[in-house]
Parts: sequence; C-alpha cells; structure tokens
Amino acid sequence: MKNLYLKSILLVAATAAVASVGSVACAQAPAAGAPGRAGGGRSGGLPGATAEQTQAVADMNAALAAQNSAVAAARAELATVTFAAVKDEAGIRAAVEKLRAAELALATKRAEEFAKLQAGPNKLDPNQVTALVAAGGNPSAGRGGRGGGPASAPPAGGAGRGGGTAPPAGPGRAN
Repeated sequence: MKNLYLKSILLVAATAAVASVGSVACAQAPAAGAPGRAGGGRSGGLPGATAEQTQAVADMNAALAAQNSAVAAARAELATVTFAAVKDEAGIRAAVEKLRAAELALATKRAEEFAKLQAGPNKLDPNQVTALVAAGGNPSAGRGGRGGGPASAPPAGGAGRGGGTAPPAGPGRAN
C-alpha cells in the first residue's frame, strides 16, 4: 500500500514538474530570429513564422481544447483527493488513473494534430518546432507582464541588475 502511495505522490510531482517546465518555457524569451517574423504583436515566438503558420498552430491548439480541459479537471480532482482531510487511497489511485488517461489522450491528440500540421502547406521548420516545444506547445499564450523585447534582455545602456551581464532568465526573473 505504501509503495502505491509513493508512486502516486511521484506521479503528482512529475506532472507538476512537467507543467512548471512548460510555464517557465512560456515565460522566457522567444527563440532567436523573432524580430523578422510575420504577425508581430504579442505572438510568443515561432521564429520566422508566417501568419498562416501562426494560425495553423492556433488551430492545432484549439483542436486540443477538450483534452486540455480533461487534464485540468483530472489534476484538480487529484489535488482535491490528495489533500482531503481523510486519506482515501482508493480515491487517490482512481484520480491518478484518471489523470494518466487524460494526459495520454492529450499527448495522443497533440501528436495527431501536429502530424496534420507538418503534412500540410504550413509545415514548421526545425527551429520553429524547437520553439514550439520550448513554449509547451502554445507559443502564443503570451508571457504576461511587460511587453517589449526578450524577457532576458538587460535594459538599454547595460544598466541591468548591478551592471555587467544580465542574470539568466528563470522563474521569477522573466517579468
């Protein structure tokens, strides 16, 4: 029993880690080459993306809405049962299984939609795919905070935090 409980905790921790990596990636600067891309504005950063490519990625993500909602609901259910006043191992196991199934369905659907995108006229190049992965699959989610250049760029004139080189962007530093 204790071994299964530890596995459940590890799954929750791993899921949280994956989610935080995606949110940190979204909080960081877009990939190099962003100034010349089409679309401008707040678009998160597929380097050199055309308006059609940006729309194709948005369409791909829209097709994942139901699976994303199912994952969010399963995570919330797991959190609720995990932090309940009375420990319910059967409930935790059921919630972990529900989350596993929802994550698998999302990953499968994401792979199908990405394959469609890559088979179409708006295929992404390797640098754009790398940027899409780094952004957690949704480069247009926006980084929040101030607009402007890359989140890790120091202020003009080198007057960054203490002068010298800018500290690396990371959680809490991007905004």
